Amino acid sequence: MYFESHREASKSGMANEIAAIRLVDQVVMVNMQTVRDDGLTGFALPVQAHEIGHHVLVPGNLADNARMLAAIRRELYGLEGDVAAMVANLYGDLHINDRLNRSGVDIQGVYRRLRDLEKEKPTGAKPSAVWRVCTRAYEYLWRLPKESLSPPGVTDEMDADAAVVASLVRFFAGSWLRGARRFATLLYPWLLEDKRNGRGSEFVKRGLHDTRNSGGGAEGRDAAPEGLAEIGEEELDEGDGFDEEIRGAGHRKQETPQQANSAPEKEGKGRPGQQFREPWEYAELMKTLGVQLSPHEVTSRYYRERALPHLIPFPQKKQPRATEPMAEGYEGWEATDELGALDLFGSISRSPQVIPGITTVQRTYAEIPGTEPARKPLDLDIYVDSSGSMPNPAHDISYLALAGTILALSALRAGARVQATLWSGPGQISWTQGFVRDEKAILGAITGSLNGSTAFPLNVLHQTYKDRKPDDPQVHIVVISDDGVDTMLQPYAPGLTGEAVSRLALEKARGGGTLVLNISPGSVGRLAPLEKMGWKIHAVQQWAQLVEFARRFVRENYEK
Repeated sequence: MYFESHREASKSGMANEIAAIRLVDQVVMVNMQTVRDDGLTGFALPVQAHEIGHHVLVPGNLADNARMLAAIRRELYGLEGDVAAMVANLYGDLHINDRLNRSGVDIQGVYRRLRDLEKEKPTGAKPSAVWRVCTRAYEYLWRLPKESLSPPGVTDEMDADAAVVASLVRFFAGSWLRGARRFATLLYPWLLEDKRNGRGSEFVKRGLHDTRNSGGGAEGRDAAPEGLAEIGEEELDEGDGFDEEIRGAGHRKQETPQQANSAPEKEGKGRPGQQFREPWEYAELMKTLGVQLSPHEVTSRYYRERALPHLIPFPQKKQPRATEPMAEGYEGWEATDELGALDLFGSISRSPQVIPGITTVQRTYAEIPGTEPARKPLDLDIYVDSSGSMPNPAHDISYLALAGTILALSALRAGARVQATLWSGPGQISWTQGFVRDEKAILGAITGSLNGSTAFPLNVLHQTYKDRKPDDPQVHIVVISDDGVDTMLQPYAPGLTGEAVSRLALEKARGGGTLVLNISPGSVGRLAPLEKMGWKIHAVQQWAQLVEFARRFVRENYEK
């Protein structure tokens, strides 16, 4: 895609850029005005080959781009804005340009032209430390004399770090993502120096930030990459021997304040493949990628990803009998009917000339009682506590939301319907207003946050079951809460207690009821009235235990 002017290019976020990519639809964009102004018209092959390199090498796709950004951001303590994106772009450029140079593409000529451009159109500003380190690294990679590509003023420390950067690029050429953290660590002091001196990078000034908007145009759930709730091993890689090699060479090792003061342990630390981002980190990644989802949709997506490994079929119960199809006869088949319904042999036996809509037929079927009982999944009615004592699922991991998501998605997978209710104080509820199979609506309720007082929504419970008929589908009711669940026993209406509503619901549901509560064993006695009427009480002492409960609950009921 070529743009003739900055005005045209600005619509795609690349005014003053030389070229750029878009990962969502694998597009390469070139700003011809910048190409002409910078005298790069003779470098069509290296410029476009470089952009293609972003698609096939670094980052390659949105998911790996996100993981690289996450790994780099972790090392840039105190540096905000799009610094991580700039560092990721520099790191990717080093890998791509080194590969192109070894393949005989004149990428060196582009950097020589950019160096000469500074002489022709001087900005008057001293080159940034980051630019000096990176261009010196290219000289090490390509065995060029100092200041062939780098500007004057490369200090001994910069020179040492540039040599390490060059070694890092070669060391991790086959697994570039593993080296991203090390690269960010090496650049960290120079990024701080540029920040203190108020210097921006020539990398940005010269229009080389070609992955700045690489995630642009990613709209909706299907456009966002999967699997980013989990932290990949590559993001936390310790170097695969690279550190030892560098220490042996006598180079210094940089350390960021975040490394020196170790950050709080991530969930699952020490178990490869079992570490996860916090919801707010996941949201920041999606924002950095440019994925266009609402904050609530991002939260729902996070918990859906976390729940997927735990999903198993929801419990099913036997019904009186099943039915089996029996061929009954023929009827006409039209060209607008499904192709799979056409009975070709039946049509040929009717007429040797097959004419769609005239001689074509399809089978008709009737149903007769089968020999095996039918299996129908239990519907799920889930109530998730969202009072002030509960975590906000959009910021910190909420095991209430995660357990609820596991139960709800398992129910949907088994073919059941779900009613989800998020509750807090009086009148503070978010619910699906009935049993539905709309995943977005269900997770929208479960992963929300109300953060109010505590009062169980007896009105929802009463409205759901007061008119329920015996031939309606069976339902299992699950309440996830803490000791605030005792508000199920509070007065509901004149002449109608919460205890009566809870008993009625359990009787009309006909599939059982479970209270999953974060309470001490000694507090269970206060809920004796609920236990006596048939509610099963499952107590946990830590919220994380809700995940195992959710897995075991559906497994045990299904096996029965």
